[in-house]
Amino acid sequence: MSTYTKPALTPKHFAELVDRLKADEHERTRAIEIIQTRGVVAFADAYFALTDKQHTQLEAATSDPAEEFRWRALVSQGLATGTPISIVPTVEEIGVSIGVEVGADGSVSVSVSCEL
Repeated sequence: MSTYTKPALTPKHFAELVDRLKADEHERTRAIEIIQTRGVVAFADAYFALTDKQHTQLEAATSDPAEEFRWRALVSQGLATGTPISIVPTVEEIGVSIGVEVGADGSVSVSVSCEL
């Protein structure tokens, strides 16, 4: 019996999954069934090793029933019809300020502030 390690949820791994599902009717049907019966978070959990942050973000994005329905419909329809679907990573910008002051006596004072 072989073991399988789920990949991280990245744009590349998601694209590979979509390609695999396009080629395997049985597995595509299984994936769509997971989405429609258990939701998008369960689908992601079934195929990827999600980070805590990814899991939290998916749960937040689908916490509203209308949004959950929208996600289920879009992802399952995309898989069923072969419509191109992909994920786009988000980037958080972080502002960092570093101040350095050198005193007359040669002492150095450094201050750092960070904005998320």
